[in-house]
Amino acid sequence: MASKNEIKKTLENVIAGKILYDEPMSHHTSLAVGGKAGALVFIKSEDQLIAVVKRLKEKKINFLPVGNLTNIIVRDGGYRGAILLMTGMKKISYEYTPGRDYLISAQAGAALVKVVSLSVSDALTGLEFCAGIPGTVGGAVCMNAGAYGKEMKDVINAIFLLDAEGEIKTMNREAISFSYRKTLLPPDTIILGAQFKLKKGERTKIKKKINEILQWRQKKHPLEFPNAGSIFKNLPMQIAGKLIEDMGMKGMSVGGAQISPKHANFIVNRGSATASDVLELIALIQSKAEKEKGVKLETEVVIVGED
Repeated sequence: MASKNEIKKTLENVIAGKILYDEPMSHHTSLAVGGKAGALVFIKSEDQLIAVVKRLKEKKINFLPVGNLTNIIVRDGGYRGAILLMTGMKKISYEYTPGRDYLISAQAGAALVKVVSLSVSDALTGLEFCAGIPGTVGGAVCMNAGAYGKEMKDVINAIFLLDAEGEIKTMNREAISFSYRKTLLPPDTIILGAQFKLKKGERTKIKKKINEILQWRQKKHPLEFPNAGSIFKNLPMQIAGKLIEDMGMKGMSVGGAQISPKHANFIVNRGSATASDVLELIALIQSKAEKEKGVKLETEVVIVGED
């Protein structure tokens, strides 16, 4: 595993954004937990990303491209490598060919809420289900994010990738395979952005649908506390939150981490939680689900780093 000094030496002549060494990830994850990353690199362009990735690969240093860290838990031992924060790659554009397609293209670090906002301003329908999702385009595409019966696969026209050799590639919708909460892409690729194919709609109806979704999220989700969104994937015939609630675990706490009394598939940080507290709660839920219900709950959040 690379030390801070090794990472610093590797990146010292690379043109990139701000780089923080030995940076506590609890300052950056939406759950406000996590140990130190060897380096947190703020990426602002594709050129910077390519240069940083090339140098890290040359020195065989682990790296992890991320969006705004809304569904990632970094263990308390930290991440022995470089975390590449891509929120600086946030360009969004809109194009329309008369008689053909309405397309919105967005870089991986663009906030989903910004993409939804652009679709509303141009009266384009299709992305309403993304309203209120706090993540970025890259993260949403990677996990085939979905809500209210729709998923990213329903609106993606193409995905832009950095391949294992450092080349920029485009994958059209027909070449991409999707599964529940996962987009199946070639190994060792990094999502640079995506293009969404939408339809013309009525702005008032689009706004109404978005407002309904936002109100529902405000009512049902514990947005008043730091959280990482849904902790577990739903099962084929069972909603994870309902399963956890039926096991009587709503409100259970370990240290400063709590299974939300508002929504059982959320774990919240009541102010003093550690990643270990959160992971212990996750393990307790998984163990009880397997013993009492005979099912294996798979995490939707991504867990990285050292114990």
